[in-house]
Amino acid sequence: MRPVAFFFFLFFCSKTSLFATHIVGGEITYRCVGNNFYEITLTVYRDCYNGEPSFDDFAIIGVYEKGADSVLVKNLSIPYNENTNDTLPIILNDPCLTIPPDVCVHKATYRITTLLPFNPNGYVIVYQRCCRNKLIRNIPDPLDTGISFVAEISAESQMVCNQGATFNNWPPVAICVHHPINFDHAASDGDGDSLAYRLCTPFNGPPPMDPAPNPPYAPPFDELIWLDPPYNLSNILGGDPLTIDPYTGFMTGVPNTIGNFVLGVCVDEFRAGELLSTTRRDFQYNVADCGEPNAAFFLPEILCDTLSVQFVNKSTNTNFFRWYFDWENDLSQTSTNFSPTHTYPDTGLYTVALIAAPSFPCSDTFFQQIHLLETLGPLTVSASPDEIMGGDNSQLNANIPDAVSYTWAPIENLTDPNIANPVASPSQTTAYTVTALLPNGCQRTAAITVRVIPPPCDEPFVFFPTGFSPNGDGENDALKLEATVPPTEMYWAIYNRWGERIFETTNFDDAWDGTYRGQEQPAETYGYVLRVVCAVGQEPLFKQGNVTLLR
Repeated sequence: MRPVAFFFFLFFCSKTSLFATHIVGGEITYRCVGNNFYEITLTVYRDCYNGEPSFDDFAIIGVYEKGADSVLVKNLSIPYNENTNDTLPIILNDPCLTIPPDVCVHKATYRITTLLPFNPNGYVIVYQRCCRNKLIRNIPDPLDTGISFVAEISAESQMVCNQGATFNNWPPVAICVHHPINFDHAASDGDGDSLAYRLCTPFNGPPPMDPAPNPPYAPPFDELIWLDPPYNLSNILGGDPLTIDPYTGFMTGVPNTIGNFVLGVCVDEFRAGELLSTTRRDFQYNVADCGEPNAAFFLPEILCDTLSVQFVNKSTNTNFFRWYFDWENDLSQTSTNFSPTHTYPDTGLYTVALIAAPSFPCSDTFFQQIHLLETLGPLTVSASPDEIMGGDNSQLNANIPDAVSYTWAPIENLTDPNIANPVASPSQTTAYTVTALLPNGCQRTAAITVRVIPPPCDEPFVFFPTGFSPNGDGENDALKLEATVPPTEMYWAIYNRWGERIFETTNFDDAWDGTYRGQEQPAETYGYVLRVVCAVGQEPLFKQGNVTLLR
């Protein structure tokens, strides 16, 4: 059992450590440098946000003899050079668009020169890896789909010491949904051969069970299966189909779906009408909602008693702004700050304009009128009295000429919070605020505090009855602590003639109904103890005595 378990452990650990979800594209090219030596260049691109692991420490490239038997000629192991690791810049051709978040691609280049004696059957060079980026939309099961970068060296290429075509530029990392794709996939050829471009289906690769085969699998290689419908070689992204100029390599199209999409571009190299080689490019487009500038700001339409105005910018998708604070009369009152403060010379009606992304063809403008008003007359407020004892009342009064309405807060313990002169009955010191609405829409606010002095913690403000009659006549049927202001803490208990505690409570609203364990107690005298804290900071009240139960 142990050897089996150990083998399973090694297999599982190997699988989890090598399994990759990071490959987003790449290509492999060759260049004859003379005397049957060839420089082979492998370029690999990985998703640095959504993928793992990093680049291979050693990239394994297999060289096979082309033919029915596909004999392995060489197995090349190229060490990783971190100096070739580069993060691709995200460049959008339209200055009106913004870079989408969480988009990142790293590039690594592996290069080796090796001897390949002339072979009339030709060679197939291959690098393989699993798996593709998990976010791909146009193929099924991308996490279970590998990738194969392939180059072929034909007999004709060997005889003329050919230099394979190499693409000049890698496609943009991110493109914008509903915006045209215009990218030049042109390649260069050191021999000046004729080049023809076409869209092609990328090759599949190894499965997750064998993510980095050593050596790579032999040809022939299966092409990817498109998630059809709706995606296929004629409609790779959705939207206006991609097209590529066969003579220039210039690609156009308009994507209409957000997501990641795998694509393939092939360039065929011809000399004297004969096909010498094909360079295949396997890559992804990250189609994102890049957004366009949207101008907006927040400000009340009416501002009172101030000439200095703070503007709150709510614009999106740009960092460039131009404000005009008096659009119709004075364009010299302007600012380029994000959320500026502007002081007007006088009250009045002003039109404010905010231009997002000024000077760009996608600029957006937002207008709003603001009315600067002056409130005439102060808002006066008074309490009479402004200091009361707990349980007493205070008359509040507010006044400003021509007020439309008054609103007091807090509303608790007020007879009516929507009149000028409510009566307040606070149980503790309370600050009241009143807001007066004027006919022009302005508001004035004032405040006043009613200070509450707690009453003495003793009779008559705290009272415990000496008798009660629980006979159901509705008069004095229960024994309850009475207080002008509910105390902050309290405890009282009742004892019978044998010293047995038959009732106790810490709740001010509780009362004794003259029973114990469901049985009515006899009419006689009972003892009680009482402890009350009327207010924070006051000395507690301790009392004990007798209470008579009457039937």
